[in-house]
Formats: sequence, structure tokens, C-alpha cells
Amino acid sequence: MMNIEDINTLVKQGESKVLEYKSSTGQLKSAFTTICAFLNSKGGTVLIGVKDKGQIIGQDVTDNTQLEIANEIKKIEPAPTIDIQYIKTKENKFVILLHVNTGDHIPYVYDGRPFQRDESETHKMSQHLYEQLLVKRGQLNHSWEEFTASDYNIHMLDHDEIYRTVMDGIAEKRIPASIAKESVTKILSQLNLMTDDGKLKNAAIVLFSKEIKSPYDQCWLKMARFKGTDKGGDFTDNQQDYCNVFRMLETSDNFLRKHLPLASIFKSDQFKRIDKFALPVPAVREALVNAVCHRDYADHSGYLSIAIFDDMVEIWNNGTLPNKLKLADLKHKHHSILRNKLIAKIFYLRGYIESWGTGIKKMTTSCKEHGIPTPKFSERTGGFVVEFKLAEAIGGNTAVKKTKLTNRQQEIIKLLEKSQLNSVQIAEKLKDSPGIRMVQIDLKKLEKSGLVKREGESRSTTWKILK
Repeated sequence: MMNIEDINTLVKQGESKVLEYKSSTGQLKSAFTTICAFLNSKGGTVLIGVKDKGQIIGQDVTDNTQLEIANEIKKIEPAPTIDIQYIKTKENKFVILLHVNTGDHIPYVYDGRPFQRDESETHKMSQHLYEQLLVKRGQLNHSWEEFTASDYNIHMLDHDEIYRTVMDGIAEKRIPASIAKESVTKILSQLNLMTDDGKLKNAAIVLFSKEIKSPYDQCWLKMARFKGTDKGGDFTDNQQDYCNVFRMLETSDNFLRKHLPLASIFKSDQFKRIDKFALPVPAVREALVNAVCHRDYADHSGYLSIAIFDDMVEIWNNGTLPNKLKLADLKHKHHSILRNKLIAKIFYLRGYIESWGTGIKKMTTSCKEHGIPTPKFSERTGGFVVEFKLAEAIGGNTAVKKTKLTNRQQEIIKLLEKSQLNSVQIAEKLKDSPGIRMVQIDLKKLEKSGLVKREGESRSTTWKILK
């Protein structure tokens, strides 16, 4: 509970996007239009008994006063949670504090009308914005990825990618080995990507569709290499693709490897040159995985974009942070708020995600170890942005941090330097073979480190060294 000293401190901040004064309950209607606007934005506080310039005057509070406030609360729909406090002044009057957080069921209306907050002003919300927010509210309990897919059937999915998902999940010990013997239909059902009556969910299309067609235009990847340091310059390469998210990751990985400069360094105790990318591979991969997991797929005009400039790489995906998560929270440990739980779960099963809410930390740690600035996070034009500053392409003094490999992983690298092999062949050639499953786990770790890459389909998959 707050006291009058707390109110004095709060009033000194002045009216703002999250704080407004009302001199008395004679302005209750105005106060509750602002409460409605706060619910529809970032939350906020209304103080009744404070003049516009911050003079605390207080007011009398009777049973009738409290009844009037209760009646105004009933005019807000959906029913909100409002913290109401009556703080006694030195003159034995009261300052009435009304505080709300961002509402869980945006958009809210007061007396049948929606309101929004623009800086320190409250305005009526536009019909267009209200309708957009209504659509989003409808997705709170039934998100877009849960809806059934239109004009798609199981034969239009990439079955090899589905089985790769199963094998990766088994290697990560996150999927029981018995599922590998099941049909594609049974697998999708167990992964909750298909309804009980056999209809595919939107998440299944995003994850595994062979070809993307309308109405899934948001499965769009845009990539460009610009001359100079902004988008005003010409580009030397421009590629676009409509594809499932796993192909997005592979395509974007190839594009980045094609255009990212290499830093060539010689260590004092070695004759062999060491080449490394100007950005840490794990950090960029983490940013891309975050982008495809947290995108707002309900926006059919959305896309994922990668822009490479002379001095940085920018990754943008449509969909800002959830209301309860602020940009400042990203600097600290936080619980991940998942927009697409089904899609994120598949990435977790495959080992692309280790645990919820750790992606930002991995990005910043990788950049620090690579000797470059930590990534910059921002929100722009309805989307979330990650910016990586590039290390110097040539002659940099950045210290090289080698990936620590086990003896068996080093042996696998030596085998793949000689020829391209599948996991069974690798297991047979190892001196002390631990079995297929452990070899698959090693290969996954080497793949995440950017040292090897898989080629081919499903059971014919082979592995090769990345130069």
C-alpha cells in the first residue's frame, strides 16, 4: 500500500504516457476513459485529488464515492483488474489511486467505446485498430498455429523433414525411439500437429510444407546484401523465397555464409591460417531460430528479412514483443512468452532450442566471446529487430575462440575431411564406436558449431565438412 510520501514522489514525475491527474471524482468519466486507454496500452495510474500542475488537494471519500467508482468500473468491458487505493492526506482527505497493468484481453471499451493513449493524451481508438485488436484477442486461447489448414493435405508435406525431426528428437532424448516406426500421420498426431479428425494444423504447414501457396503468404523470406551502411544504397544480391521454416533457416544460413566476410588470423605458434566469419555462427542462428519461433504468423503480410550491410547484419521479423515483455527485460533473465507454442516445441524437440528464454543470453555471450559488440534489440515498423555489428573483415585483432571438441568429435571431423559419409558409415569407421545414437548426437553438436553440414534426404542423409 502506498502512503502520502509515495504519492508526493509519484506526482513529481509529472503527467506522462502512464500517469494522469484528476482534481476530483467530478471527472470520473474522464478518469475511466484514461483507465481504458491504459488497459489497451502499457498500463498506467490515475490519481484523483491532484490538480493538473501537480498540487495535491485530496477530496472527501464517502460510501457514495466508492459506489460511483464501482459503477464506472462496470462500464469497462471485458471486466478489468484495477488496483484501487485511498491514500489519506495531512488534511484528512484522500487521494484516490487507480492503477492497471496492460490488459490480458485487449481491446477494452469504456461505456461502449475503445480508447488509446498517445503520449500524455487519451483519444478514441480508430475502428481499424479496434478490429485488428479484436482479431488478436480471438487468438489468445486459439492461436493462429492451432487453426486447421485450408487446401492442404498430408501428401503436401515434406515427409523426409518430418522424419529428420523425429531422428533429431530421438538423438536429443526428447522423443521416444519407438515413434520412428510410426506412420507420418501417427507422428503428426503425437506431435499435436493434426486434429483428431485428421486435419492438419497451420503449424504443420509452416514447419513441413513442400511448397507454400496462398493463404500462407507470410511464410516469406527476404534477403539482401546492400552496398554501404544503409538501405539507400544499391544491393549486390537480392533473394526471396516462400518456404517452410526449416528451409528458411538453411537458405538464410547459405546466404549469410556467401556474403559475410572472413577474418584471417595467424596464431604465433601455428603456420596454418585460421579463418572465421565476422559474426559468430551460433549467435546468428539463435537470432534466426528466435525469429521463426516468435513471429506473428496471423499477419499475412508479414515476412522474415535479412539485410547485410558493410558494417552490420540486421534480422527483422514481423511481430513486436508480447505486451507483458519489455525491451529492457531482454537484458535480464526472463521467462519466455511464446507466441507459437507448437512451432517452438518442434524446435525444442530437435535441439534448436535448449530451454525457454535463453536465446538472448546465448546471442550476447557468443558475441562477447567473438570479440564484437553485443547485439542491439529494438522494435520497428511492427516487428522485432536484431542488429549485429560486424568484426573487421581483414587484419582484425580479434582473439580466436576455438570450439572445444571431444576426442570422438575430432575423429569424426578427420573422417569427414576425407569423404562425405552417413552416420552409419561414421559409426563403423570410428575406433571405439559408441553406437549410432551417440554419433548422431555428436553430429548435431558439430552442426550447431558450424563445422559440418548434412546433405540429402531422410535416411540417405550424409555429412560433410564446412570449409
